[in-house]
Amino acid sequence: MATRVEGDVEVQRFGFASDGGKRLVFPHAQMHRIAGASGNAAYGAVDSAFEALEGRLDRVQWEAASGSLGGAWLRDANGRYDIEVERIVMPHGIRLVRADRGIELLSPHVTLSEVRLTVKGPFGRGKAAPERSIASAGEAGTRGKAAPERSIASAGEAGTRGKAAGEPPKPAAGKPLRQERLRFLDSVSGRIYLTIKVQLDLPVLGVRTLDQQLRVPIQEGSLDFRALEDSLDWLEGRVLEVEHDLGRLRVSWKVPIVGAPHDLISWALDTDAATLASFGRVPLRALADFRVANGASASSPAKPDDKKRKILTAFTLDAIDVALSLLAPRSVELGGGLVMFGGDDQPGIVDLKVTGAIRAKGAGALRGAIGSIDTTVKDLHAGPLEISADRLHFDGLDQLEVAFDGFRPVAITVVVHRVTATNLALQIVSAGRPSRPA
Repeated sequence: MATRVEGDVEVQRFGFASDGGKRLVFPHAQMHRIAGASGNAAYGAVDSAFEALEGRLDRVQWEAASGSLGGAWLRDANGRYDIEVERIVMPHGIRLVRADRGIELLSPHVTLSEVRLTVKGPFGRGKAAPERSIASAGEAGTRGKAAPERSIASAGEAGTRGKAAGEPPKPAAGKPLRQERLRFLDSVSGRIYLTIKVQLDLPVLGVRTLDQQLRVPIQEGSLDFRALEDSLDWLEGRVLEVEHDLGRLRVSWKVPIVGAPHDLISWALDTDAATLASFGRVPLRALADFRVANGASASSPAKPDDKKRKILTAFTLDAIDVALSLLAPRSVELGGGLVMFGGDDQPGIVDLKVTGAIRAKGAGALRGAIGSIDTTVKDLHAGPLEISADRLHFDGLDQLEVAFDGFRPVAITVVVHRVTATNLALQIVSAGRPSRPA
């Protein structure tokens, strides 16, 4: 692994001390520019200043009483990720040490301004994360205390809903349902407005175009799918059906009176979701495991066209207008680590608003903004970074954009006005060393 670091450093004076170890001491240091590369990762910063900077000569250990960076960046040579920060302030100090898989930055308090993150796909499912022992939600009040051992709340996700009389179909081996990892959505409330546009090439009836506006309230992470069918216009209601059957929620078409139903799109349901569906509701998290009639699914692209007649010629979710909030503490395994939303009487996500359109074929996009996100993170892996923090608070996500190819996300862009972190541990994993699955 090739590693290179270059910089333009200015110091007024420095000292050498050998009491308890050989150290270089800099009362004040400025770095006009520093840049480096390790494997495919390139990083750098400009206009940096550190007070009471000390460096050990017998091992990798640098620390400062306080520090600030006028700007910083981290980029992948292949364009998979690009992180830019306009300003970073560490008023209570910073420490850089060698870690078991690279180097690690530690700071009790960090503020980042104008953070821009761009991540490009293809995105795929990581390996199943190992089982974790997660503390109860009442233990989340330990934020702000020094790490290394952190209390991460589970927010009561070990719910014990009754199982359905008949077990729903199990997913293929090695491909667990996405919804199993999205139980934090069970605390989401708000509403979803959208227009379903379907073009069908039906036997006898010919080409039919159906546009249906839906207004879906979300309560405690679930929606009433029976109310969706009731909201269909008279004509669409004769052609479209919404039903729960054999562990799947289905939207299907049929020729009125004489026709048999045929799926347009369906969603696999786990045991808890199937139980709830028997009462007319379906969890919002279950919508992640979809399958479109042409074979496209949450984990596989649409199959190429064949010469057979296709009933479903176009399927679009248009005029999407979403407003949601996550109020109760919840946790999710993500990026090989754990993220807890909310805690200390703080809501997890406030004022998530999304608009846009996506379709079964072609380009689409969802754009939105979020008022604030409050989290605790443990061993979150993103590119060469591994992040842990007792509290990671995002304030003012002014831009959130997800680009789609069909129903598959291909790029994500996020711009955050302000990020604050408490007891931050940021590890930069060296190339060629083992890392956690993304």
